Amino acid sequence: MKALRIVFLGSAPEWSSSYIRSFLLGKYLVERGHMVSLIATSRKATLNANRKIVDGVNVFLLPSLVASNTSLFFNWLSKASTVFVQTPLNSILEATFDFDILHSFDVMFPQNATPTLLSRISCFLRIHDQKIFVDWDDWWGGGMITQHARVYAHGGIWSLIDPVVTFLEEKVPRYADAVTVSAQTLRQRALRVGVKPENLFVLPNGADVDSIKPLDICDARTKLGLPMNKIIYTQAGILDQESFELLILAHKKVVKSYPDALLLLVGKIHTKQLDFLKSLNMTRKVIYVGWQPDDNFRLYLGASDVFLLPMRDSAYDRARWPLRLGDYLAAGRPTVATALPEIKKVVSECGLLAKPDDPEDFANKLLEVIRDPDLREKMGKRARELAERKYSWQILAKQLEKIYTHARA
Repeated sequence: MKALRIVFLGSAPEWSSSYIRSFLLGKYLVERGHMVSLIATSRKATLNANRKIVDGVNVFLLPSLVASNTSLFFNWLSKASTVFVQTPLNSILEATFDFDILHSFDVMFPQNATPTLLSRISCFLRIHDQKIFVDWDDWWGGGMITQHARVYAHGGIWSLIDPVVTFLEEKVPRYADAVTVSAQTLRQRALRVGVKPENLFVLPNGADVDSIKPLDICDARTKLGLPMNKIIYTQAGILDQESFELLILAHKKVVKSYPDALLLLVGKIHTKQLDFLKSLNMTRKVIYVGWQPDDNFRLYLGASDVFLLPMRDSAYDRARWPLRLGDYLAAGRPTVATALPEIKKVVSECGLLAKPDDPEDFANKLLEVIRDPDLREKMGKRARELAERKYSWQILAKQLEKIYTHARA
């Protein structure tokens, strides 16, 4: 087929959230012969724009007035402070790039919604001839933001942002030629707000099977200095307070049966979470390593017996297909997860599912996997099979190519 010139328009900082989704799709579209440009945000505070080629993807990093880090508040402050800088820059790039496909991510933010709508106007006026796509991979308005407004002390800020984000999130996709969503739950929402079913495609997050592979557990533990003969189960990424508390309460129950069992936390934990851990006298039963570079992260996955995915039964979490689930699949270990709609479809084939908001049931499912080494091996192999045959980014990029071809026809 003809090589397509594709622009991925994003606002996420480099190597975080939707940047990862768009970059990995772009990487494998490049392998299929297409030309992909990805517009994103610098993680560092800078007034300079930067251009580089990464795995064949033409990456443009736009200025950021506030550095993005692992703090949710500062990530949002970074987005808010750069709206006025990135909106005109994104619009200029959209107007000057010569492309066949514009695929906009994070359209709930003005810096992406504005150039997407401008592109629709230019097509209507026959100034340009291109197809416009919108990607919807999380439930923000009425979901994530509402959740933060309820939980965080600066909830007033979230309450002000929520109506704007909800409006853009629900209105902009209606002006696209097609919409990709990461989950069926989001598909149903898109249908409710007026996206036509023939223009709506489910494209889940994937597994990076090239970079993350099943490792020998003893070799991985030797390199990391972890104990050989103890059960180690791992939670990767950031958890909200309620999910964290559920996880620790479940871990406490498991330790009663397996005193040597260790919970490995890879990622950031907040002060309130650390205080909760200390209040239960569980710090000696937890290994906390913080954020890790990619090579170490893969070793920690390989050193684990089981992966954990505790989630809340909220509108936001019910619509999620977390990126770390793809990492878990690729690493070839079983997963114990909360039984939410999107998670069930995957984990039911390669792990066990616990009732939502029930730490005791989560612990029981974890104990079931711990007590049966044969079950762990079987589920681990199935996880890797799913990663390779159904959820690899290569397969998803091929599906996206077919969606683009359908839209161009």
